[in-house]
Amino acid sequence: MMTYRDWNEQCKDDYRKLFPNAKYTIWDGVISPEIYEKSPLKIMFLNREPYDDDWEEYDLADVLNKELTLGEKPLFKYQKNLRKRLKEYLGVVDLLENGCLMTISDGELIDKINALRETDLIFERMMPSVAYVNVKKSDGVKKSYISDLQRYAIQGLSIIARQIEFFNPSIILAGNVGDGVLFSEKIEKIEWDENLYSPEGWSKVRIFQMRINGKLYPFVDMYHPSATQGGMSTYYLDLFHALKEVEKNFPNYWNKRLNLQCFNIN
Repeated sequence: MMTYRDWNEQCKDDYRKLFPNAKYTIWDGVISPEIYEKSPLKIMFLNREPYDDDWEEYDLADVLNKELTLGEKPLFKYQKNLRKRLKEYLGVVDLLENGCLMTISDGELIDKINALRETDLIFERMMPSVAYVNVKKSDGVKKSYISDLQRYAIQGLSIIARQIEFFNPSIILAGNVGDGVLFSEKIEKIEWDENLYSPEGWSKVRIFQMRINGKLYPFVDMYHPSATQGGMSTYYLDLFHALKEVEKNFPNYWNKRLNLQCFNIN
């Protein structure tokens, strides 16, 4: 198996070949491969697109790693909603690893999230073991458009699938890339298996299983972490309840998603 860095460079080169006319590309991936590889809980955020006001290229994972390890500047300093929601989401999925998902109450979780909002401890502890990936990696803009995201998803789907397969995440938290983007009929190469949590009617959180080369990955369809819709202050409870329903209906499901093997570091 290729090392992470060799594979990452090859994948980046292949992506550029798919989008040869891109004005700029913000590459993504695992924030700290050394920590991610050893982490029992491997989290993948799959969001829409990164952007730069000056349209400058950089390595997103490398920048985030330096912010976390060197303290060069606060993580997501100018994206307050994104920063706030990520703390909340990490606080919820942390329960999958510590074994108290089914025993903690809503009130206890609310107290935990309120405490996490006041510090950066959750970032320092969990973000290094995160893969931060975007559907659209080139020519990002501040406001996303479904048709544009769908075009990049169709053209770059092979790269997204390769990233998921290589990172082998315990859970994929997908920020508003479901309806109209990956769930589009135009995306023919994605296979979806048995739904884990998809209530009748509209639901803020749904959990599906994405199949890549015969392997299943839990795909949490939810709001983008920078969303500002009404009810976002307690949105993490919807995620919490959805994860609990999966565990209730598929006992020991999340525990089986821990300690998965992925890439080699050396």
